[in-house]
Amino acid sequence: MTTDIEQVDIAALIVEKLREGFGDLKAVPSKMPAMDRMGETTWYDPGENSRATFRSMRVQVIRDVEIRNFYDRSQLDMSNSFIITVMPDPSLPLPLYAADVDVHKGKYVHIITDLIPLSKDSEYRKRYEAPVEKLRDTYRNLPGLINHITDDVHKIYPALREFETFNSAGRIFGNVPVDQGSLIVSLLTDYAGLFSSFVKQSRACDVLKRGDIRKEAEDTLGRFMMMMSRFDFSEDMPKQPKRTV
Repeated sequence: MTTDIEQVDIAALIVEKLREGFGDLKAVPSKMPAMDRMGETTWYDPGENSRATFRSMRVQVIRDVEIRNFYDRSQLDMSNSFIITVMPDPSLPLPLYAADVDVHKGKYVHIITDLIPLSKDSEYRKRYEAPVEKLRDTYRNLPGLINHITDDVHKIYPALREFETFNSAGRIFGNVPVDQGSLIVSLLTDYAGLFSSFVKQSRACDVLKRGDIRKEAEDTLGRFMMMMSRFDFSEDMPKQPKRTV
């Protein structure tokens, strides 16, 4: 049975997978009101009985919004947009979870999702990047995935050049046809599920306790947030309010 991806609450599916990892999440007031002007945004902190700490979890859902078409930038597609991020705490330097999913109705689903490593240490990368790369390989034949970012794509999304300095080897980027709904849901929940498995195992992971990795994670998060602060995320939604970090 095929899945009608236009009817799927992608944010709810991902949050449920993330909750499997953390266990207890607590909804809190917005931490970045300037970014939360569109749609519905929910912020979470670790709950009292959470398995692991993190700085913040942000979930934004914008329904029936016009977004520029990837292939024809002059065309606006009616879409649903889902943006979910988990910002780690350097005291527990798990990867940064990110999913940015735009369902261009009747056409394709633009997907960017990754578990962004916060350290270049080989032991850390083996533990937290290699499984992401392996997971991506299982979806290598999914129609619409872009395996190599060309200059033409960089012209559409100039910010990608800087984002690529943070990517894992398992980053997903592409435009998957809407008739692949079941596989799209599987991909997104698999990535969130892998992150949750990292959370569940975090207390026993010695590499996360190393001071040098915690320091590097703090530096990486600082650079990542500095990069994000320079971008206007509303460019693809020209009829909507400006979105900045």
